Amino acid sequence: MPNHSDAHTQNHSHDMRRLTKRKLWIALTINAVFLIIEVIGGIVTNSLALLADAGHMLTDVAALLLAIFVATLAERPPTPRRTYGLLRAEVLGAFINGAALMVIVALIFHEALKRLDQVPVINGPLMLCVAVMGLLANMASAWVLFGSRNENINIRGAFLHMTADALGSVGAIVAGVVIWTTGWILIDPVVSIFIGIIILWSSWGLIAQTMNILLEATPENIDYHEVKKALLAIEHVTGIHDLHIWTIASGIPSLSVHISLESQCSDTTHWQECLRDAQAMLRERFGIVHSTLQFEPENFKRDQRTI
Repeated sequence: MPNHSDAHTQNHSHDMRRLTKRKLWIALTINAVFLIIEVIGGIVTNSLALLADAGHMLTDVAALLLAIFVATLAERPPTPRRTYGLLRAEVLGAFINGAALMVIVALIFHEALKRLDQVPVINGPLMLCVAVMGLLANMASAWVLFGSRNENINIRGAFLHMTADALGSVGAIVAGVVIWTTGWILIDPVVSIFIGIIILWSSWGLIAQTMNILLEATPENIDYHEVKKALLAIEHVTGIHDLHIWTIASGIPSLSVHISLESQCSDTTHWQECLRDAQAMLRERFGIVHSTLQFEPENFKRDQRTI
């Protein structure tokens, strides 16, 4: 008998990924157009703050392209060689995006420290105009991705890029106002360092999240001990062992566990009811749809080896 619940989940996941790609394409178009404007503006005004923000926007464009590419890979069906398909391609893509941001931050800090000793003449009014346009572009891109930011690690990574870039644009606006009104051009490298710190913060969070997935850590939104307690609370369950909870890819938590049952339950077909109860509880309370449950008699002599 086909599992209609699993089919519905797969169709919903496919629809969400298709919507995700469309949003990524819209954000990519916005950022690519403005990247050209900001680079030209940074060169003409001689502003490192604008060029730093453009550098971050360049990583935004690369991040969005990579996100679209791995989203396409993630749509490929499973094969005997890759039984989960290429779902984790998006995780690898997000990790690469985070690592690339670290490199950009290092370059920004290097150039900013050099300019602290000798800051060139900067066109404040033009810098301010370009920075305002950059903020509008970042806000538009962030708005496109806002609704889906928690559904997919690629969208989350792209959204963090847009948010950090918007804050960077705010910093460039502040620098432009200060230079225009006071002539204090040292604010430009100072703001550049501030932008670098923002990028560093956002990229580290993304790297930490992808590392947790790659290391198959328990998802942050699932309490391991609560899951264990809930399984033990099921009627006829006498114990559990080898409980593992991990994430295949964004929004796809998985679980495997060995469950010991009372002998009067495991010796009859009643264990099937226990299986249905456990799977329903995991799905409804913890959002875990993909679960592998092995039931055993309470006196079952299991292999004592551990991973």
